[in-house]
Amino acid sequence: MSPDHFFAFPDRAFWKSVVRYFFPPICIVCGRVLTEGQNCTPGLLQMGLCKTCLSKLPIRIGKERVHPCLSDPYDEDKIPDLQVWVLFHYEMPVTSLLRRLKFHDGEYCGTALGKLMGRELLHDLPYLPDAIVPIPLSSKRLEKRGYNQAAVIAREIAQILQIPLLENVLYRKRHTKQQSRFNDPLVRQKNIEGAFGVEPEWDIEGVRLLVVDDILTSGATIHEAAQTLIEAGAGEVLGVVCASHRVASRQNDEKDTKKITKCH
Repeated sequence: MSPDHFFAFPDRAFWKSVVRYFFPPICIVCGRVLTEGQNCTPGLLQMGLCKTCLSKLPIRIGKERVHPCLSDPYDEDKIPDLQVWVLFHYEMPVTSLLRRLKFHDGEYCGTALGKLMGRELLHDLPYLPDAIVPIPLSSKRLEKRGYNQAAVIAREIAQILQIPLLENVLYRKRHTKQQSRFNDPLVRQKNIEGAFGVEPEWDIEGVRLLVVDDILTSGATIHEAAQTLIEAGAGEVLGVVCASHRVASRQNDEKDTKKITKCH
């Protein structure tokens, strides 16, 4: 018998089981330990969600998901037909997950939300886009946060839709104040005006794009990004966000009873 037999190291599966024993996965919403086959499925285990919390997410149904981009449209708009797809109402616990994602190093929250969005987009999109473009952060804000929350969400969507994620097509030409500081849609529009550019080495002529962000409020940010991409030659642009506070009818419709209840 070889001496190496006595000094063989355990394989990766062994160490994975050890780590899971001492640090079991927990639900990112309620904090309960996740046990496959009991309170979660394999898909939910990957997201870090239990069945109970999944059922409580404030999901939008049917027509509630698609909105005109701008909350305060104007006559001179060059892309008046721009639409934004939204999965959740801006309510708890989604609001808490988004705050952790943006302000408390909660990158894992963006991963879970992006997976949920990707699964739903598979069924909702009228066509498969060519690529995904996340709303970019300024270098100053990216350095402070350590990651781009829109890119975290977009990465998961791109993986599920199996299309390219283009993180370097769109860039911030200047640092802007956070849009959440302003309530007036016109002030938001002025703050973000001219903030984006398309890197010259990219040819996006005729390309159909999904532009991803975390929250839709006035729509000024996605509108400015979409306009920049279209002026650079993009064929079609659809905005995609995780949540919005926009008021929508919540009446039950027999044709719109879809809920996220299964993740395999």
